[in-house]
Amino acid sequence: MPIKFLRIDDRLIHGQVVVAWIKNYSARRVVIVDDQVVKDEFLIDVMKMVAPSGIELAVIGTDNLQEQLPKFEEDKANTVILVKTPMTAKKLFDNGIAVKKLNVGGMGANPNRKQLYKNVSASIEEIEILEALEKQGIDVYFQATPSDKVVSLKHALG
Repeated sequence: MPIKFLRIDDRLIHGQVVVAWIKNYSARRVVIVDDQVVKDEFLIDVMKMVAPSGIELAVIGTDNLQEQLPKFEEDKANTVILVKTPMTAKKLFDNGIAVKKLNVGGMGANPNRKQLYKNVSASIEEIEILEALEKQGIDVYFQATPSDKVVSLKHALG
């Protein structure tokens, strides 16, 4: 199972991801799953520049997940998957991703979201999706970096 880690982080590739998580999982590949980003060649080029040397970056949409996921899971390269929202994470689980843990990283504040934990805010719909995933047996947790304490969804919701 070379997909080692699935993280929600609306910043996608940034310092914590590049320095901490990729190293922690000895990742050789980062896959960004996002229907908007996959259409933005400029943003993809910028992210390729930010990605560490020797790390493959793939950007895919959600249309063909049933075809795409097995390729990453069967490959020997350790893979980290990044998504911006719980909705996209749900699509990955609905399409059979083998990993059964979901790290909730940065989800920025906006008028439709309330703060859940540190730099993580979520709308009512997003919270409902996270709770539904947990009910399906997915371990939903908050952890900014690998050295931080793991905080469960239930603890964050109070």
